[in-house]
Amino acid sequence: MGMRTSSSSLLDSPLPNGVTDSGPFKANEPESDSRSTDELTIEDRRLAREEAIIKAWGRLDRVVGKIEHGDGERPGPLVWAQDFTETFDEHWQRKGLPSPYRPFPNRPYWPWLFNLFLTERVLFLAKSRDMMASWAAIAYAVWSCMVQPRTRVIVQTQKESKGIELVKGAGAPGYARTLYERQPPALQWRFPLAKPMEDQPATAITWANESVLMALPKGADQIRLYHPTIMIFDEAAYLDEFEAAYGAALPVCRQIIAVSSVAPGWFWEKVRP
Repeated sequence: MGMRTSSSSLLDSPLPNGVTDSGPFKANEPESDSRSTDELTIEDRRLAREEAIIKAWGRLDRVVGKIEHGDGERPGPLVWAQDFTETFDEHWQRKGLPSPYRPFPNRPYWPWLFNLFLTERVLFLAKSRDMMASWAAIAYAVWSCMVQPRTRVIVQTQKESKGIELVKGAGAPGYARTLYERQPPALQWRFPLAKPMEDQPATAITWANESVLMALPKGADQIRLYHPTIMIFDEAAYLDEFEAAYGAALPVCRQIIAVSSVAPGWFWEKVRP
């Protein structure tokens, strides 16, 4: 699946990463023992199973630690995006690819950009189409909701249909849904949803930790109904009432991220050299 061996191996054999009632991994049966079956007491088998479960939990804890805090070279959200989930490519058949799902690519500016996500209260990002800046912003949004309880992320788009595409999706899975569902089952277990994805509305995904990622259409009045933790404006240069919406969000948000290709208007005035 194109994931980095050094990190993803923590979720690999000898314990499979299926989800069970007792934890994120199925514990292996005890390893072979030189004693006969009759000599293996119930207590021996219980202790061996407990040891296997503890090892599994230890591996998961190390993975979650890297996802939350980074690996020394990359910040946590980038570790998660590159090592433990995938994006999709709508043109996979035309490109002759075997699957629509692709690893989050390596780009030289990713560490810089994701560090900005973690440190800047207001970030205006001018982009080109092939930068995958919208994917990066949604990856940061999903990561924030998973690791930070009671986080509300709002993504505002010009049309509701675009917001649906960026969040859960209608028919085809949206950006956020894809990123969440393409991570290993153990991580879905560790960062559970409030209810099954199929039961969530097309414009929102809610987690068991009371975090929510939701889409809103254009308009400053839409934002005044909420007090988001993080506000993401997608294609901000083309948003009706973007300046007013930004003004409504600024006093109540912990962070504002505006991502857009360039067009004349208030966004361009903020980002031009």
